[in-house]
Amino acid sequence: MNIPVFSRVRNCSKCKANIRGFDHHCPAFGNCIGQKNHRLFIILLTGFVIAESTYTMCSTKFITRSLNTVKIGAENQNALSLYVVISTMLFSVLQVLWQVVFLMWHVYCILFNIKTEEWINWNKYPEFQLKEESQLGNRISFTNPYDKGFIGNIKEFLRPTF
Repeated sequence: MNIPVFSRVRNCSKCKANIRGFDHHCPAFGNCIGQKNHRLFIILLTGFVIAESTYTMCSTKFITRSLNTVKIGAENQNALSLYVVISTMLFSVLQVLWQVVFLMWHVYCILFNIKTEEWINWNKYPEFQLKEESQLGNRISFTNPYDKGFIGNIKEFLRPTF
């Protein structure tokens, strides 16, 4: 199937703009993730996962050491520090949980060369629809015309955009 280069331009309802390679609108950054910034988004997301995981590990070490050295009648300052570290570590753990799932989703999309918006709304785009006729009637199923295999898809993701 020969698909035009600009067939993956999608409209973002939040930004009211047409975005080439539109993946999704990111409410955290307040802009669209598309062809020009998708790699940067993945790097940033990976950095968040690494930073939050590192903070969680360091906090665990701090908490363990603090609990092993706690003395009866310890200063309130040390107890306050411990509570702050525990609460921020719990927040960090929650962040890591959803960020890892989100990163895994984006790696999946890269490996299969599909955008989040295309995956969700594939039935709106004819290039993703495979019409099958059978005795039971007509059926439309999903097909991905952009899939070039894992290696080809990774190369396309890493290819510079102009």
